[in-house]
Amino acid sequence: MKSRKLVISLAAATSGVLLGAGVAFAVWSASGSGTGTAAATVAQGVTLIGVTPTGANATLYPGGPASAVYFQVSNPNPYAITITGVSWGTPVSNSTAQCANTNISLVGSPPSAVSISVPANATSATLNVPGVLVLAHSAPDGCQGVSFNVPMTVTGTEQ
Repeated sequence: MKSRKLVISLAAATSGVLLGAGVAFAVWSASGSGTGTAAATVAQGVTLIGVTPTGANATLYPGGPASAVYFQVSNPNPYAITITGVSWGTPVSNSTAQCANTNISLVGSPPSAVSISVPANATSATLNVPGVLVLAHSAPDGCQGVSFNVPMTVTGTEQ
């Protein structure tokens, strides 16, 4: 009887081990390979918005020193930028009847190298580049209070 119990116990133990091993092998595994993708964004151009200076910032007068140009920069990119260069077009009067275009001009060598930081997805505060415009010494009284537009082209880099 003892040997019968021993054989039954041994058989039960062996079945348990084999059954456990079967369960262990029943867990599936998987593997694979392939590729993931990403894409670089396309840089968007910034927009310059002219800001007419008032009060102490309205510094043009006949024969006076070169005045600053005021503007804001709208940066639609998801990264901050630094504007490093600016080129200037021909300034024009916003009131040619009172102050002809011939009364306003760029200073001999207006600044072209700048360092202006603009946050990502934002419009900057009002910025300025000093020493750009001069009003002719012979400008008439009609030029008082007149504003002037100056075409600007800027270049820059991601920060």
